[in-house]
Amino acid sequence: MKRFILLATVLAMSAVLLIACGGGAAEEVAETITETFTVTGYDEFRFDPETLTVQNGSEVTINFVNAGVLEHNWILVSDTADVSSVTDVDALSGANVGFVQAGEEGSITFFAPGPGTYKMVCTVAGHADGGMVGDFIVE
Repeated sequence: MKRFILLATVLAMSAVLLIACGGGAAEEVAETITETFTVTGYDEFRFDPETLTVQNGSEVTINFVNAGVLEHNWILVSDTADVSSVTDVDALSGANVGFVQAGEEGSITFFAPGPGTYKMVCTVAGHADGGMVGDFIVE
């Protein structure tokens, strides 16, 4: 009888511990990584910075500053895209700041696409050909 009581006590305590610990199957809650960058576009057809690196799946905010007198924009496209011919509708993951007038700013928030290298592009005619392209690396 003492063995039965001891066994029942051990089983009851084990059950309480399992319930307290979530039943053995731990749920992981992924925390969203938020990354914010300021990218400046210049009339010399360049972005500053020219390369951004983010974590896979992170929420990315791009604050785009047009420091020139010409209209500029910022979009994200695949690395294989022909940057000379992409338009603002070719942006991945909704990553399109839109056209920003001289001295103005625009902002966009999107989730980083899968791991790889992508291209940041200004799609105003001739700007990408002039060098207004950068790398967006997702690790």
